[in-house]
This record gives sequence, structure tokens and C-alpha cells, in this order.
Amino acid sequence: MTLLKLLQDAIISAKAIILENLDVAKEHTGDLNPFGDETLLLDAKAEDTIISVLSSSDTRFEILTEEKGFIKNAKSPEYLALVDPIDGSANLERGIPLVAIGISIVPYKEKMTTDDAEISVIESVFTDETYVAVSGKGVTRNGREVNPSSPIDLKDAIISYDTKKTWDPDFIRKSLGTIAAVHDTRRSASNLLDLCWTAAGFLDAMVDLRNMLPIIHLSGTHMVFEAGGFVLDKDGNRFQSSLEPDKMMNFVAASNELLARAILAKFDES
Repeated sequence: MTLLKLLQDAIISAKAIILENLDVAKEHTGDLNPFGDETLLLDAKAEDTIISVLSSSDTRFEILTEEKGFIKNAKSPEYLALVDPIDGSANLERGIPLVAIGISIVPYKEKMTTDDAEISVIESVFTDETYVAVSGKGVTRNGREVNPSSPIDLKDAIISYDTKKTWDPDFIRKSLGTIAAVHDTRRSASNLLDLCWTAAGFLDAMVDLRNMLPIIHLSGTHMVFEAGGFVLDKDGNRFQSSLEPDKMMNFVAASNELLARAILAKFDES
């Protein structure tokens, strides 16, 4: 079995668990995950399913997940898997059909970064979209190659912009200035979906500068890069991050570098 097929099998199994148990979509486990959020029962079930599929394969994984944190392998690992079992948990709980499952794998070594991502798979649970990024081979949506949107001016851009749980007055002022500078905004409340839609050209950019998005969302930025888009960090550098469990992501992911820089410049000047 190829690694890509393994990841797809893990995601298909997790998706089945979600769809078969929608009657308990509002139930919580009573636990908090490592990031301080309450764990949905389906989050835990989907995550356990993915862990089981990966762990039962012939490939040795260490796994970083949203709910359980870092799962070490007693043997010498070959890959680190970064798993987001349900991105859009609040959507799922409320019955909003915008939910994604994401997995990235990185060849295991002493120092790993986001640039080392080898394969990422993101599945939209209810809209039947499967995105696959393979290093050096681009991105597909349901088997067809996709690319970011054509370059446009900032004033014509339609972007996703995440402000969830961020009420710092300086951040809000900068956010309002940025949003006012573009044509319009769209937000699915699943950052992985918004990053896939940026990679596929449906959105022109996806912005998250809250310092609150865990590194397990690597599969999303990998999609944008691999499709031919560009991702900046909050300091204006090409986005690259180490993969420690508590690492948070800040980025402007856009169809091209010029648009990414224009968005970040507007944020910084507001």
C-alpha cells in the first residue's frame, strides 16, 4: 500500500465514523484538548480511527493530533503525521455542512519544518471534495489538478479572514482596515477548507494572524504552496515553521506573492 493510499484510507474511515454518528454531533467527552478547547465526541472518535489506521500499517509513525497531542512511537519512526480529525467542530455541532479532515506526513528527522511536508490529504466531509498535495507534483481536487486564481488587485480580492476568539483592540483595528481594502470576504469556519479553496482558486487568499491556529493545520498551507500559491508569515517572510506540538501558525496564504504582501502590508499599516 502506498503512503497516499494509507492516508486516504484513514480519512475515509474517519469520515464514515462522522457520518454514521451525526446523532451525537453535539456531545462532548468532558475533556479539554491540549489547546484548551472542549473535545467533541466525534472529534475523539474520528481521531482514534485515524490513529488506528496509521498505527496498524507497516509504516512507523509518530503522530501529532488535535485532541491527544503528541503520540510517540517506541520504535524508530519513519514519518511524523499531523492530524486534524475535524476542522470545523463548531460547524458540525450546529449542523453546518462545512467540515474537513486533514492529514500531513513529514519524513522523520531530528529537525522537521513545514517545508518537509511530503503528502497532505484534506477531505471535505459533506461537500465531497478530496484535495491531495504531493511534494513536487501539485494539488488535485477529486483527481483533477487545481491552481490558484489569476493575479488581481487587492481591491478586487475575495478572501477568508479569521477573527475567532480575538478581541485585542489593535488586532481588530488592523483586521477592519484589511477587510475594508478587499472586495469581500468569505469564511467557512474551517480553515483547512478555506486554504483548499485558496489553492483551487475559489478564494484569492486566506488570512489567519491570530497566533491561535495549531501546527496540525499544516496540510492547508501545504496545499497552497504545492498548488502554486504563496504563504507569508506575520513578519513578511516566506512561511516556514518548525513542528513542535505547541507551535502556532500565523500566515497570509494567497494566490501569489504580490497579493499576499499587499494584504499583509494593509494589515501592518492599519
